[in-house]
Amino acid sequence: MSVATQIHIYDKFPETTMGEIFGLIEHTAKNLRRIQRRTVREVGLTPPQYGVLHMLWERDERPFKDLADALLCTRATITGIIDTLERKGFVMRKPNPADRRSILAVLTDEGRDLQHSTPALDSIYNSCCSGLAPLEFQQLGFLLQKLNDSLNPEE
Repeated sequence: MSVATQIHIYDKFPETTMGEIFGLIEHTAKNLRRIQRRTVREVGLTPPQYGVLHMLWERDERPFKDLADALLCTRATITGIIDTLERKGFVMRKPNPADRRSILAVLTDEGRDLQHSTPALDSIYNSCCSGLAPLEFQQLGFLLQKLNDSLNPEE
């Protein structure tokens, strides 16, 4: 970012408070949740169901614990999501051969096929965020990660 751009930003947003920044983050998160709901509703899924399926499309046969950790929820919540996806015929449970106390979520053929008829949220995010240059997008990611790290110092 050039000095001229920085000065322009500071002129437009002088003395932004942390409260205002967190308000913008919350507003952005709310908009993203709205986009997610609208997008996945077209195929009869909820955002958490899509999140589980998306992770399984990337790498099948995942332990419930890994899904819960990645989606920032409890194992009980993942169990409920898997129950629903199992009733819909998209996933099934399988004992974990590496840990008999653990169960794996596994895609069915129908669950794998759903990937081709489900709009990828990544492409939707990319099209809705075209106002950011690639460098700005990288900077935003860096700054948000830095902010999250400062809010979770033990991690």
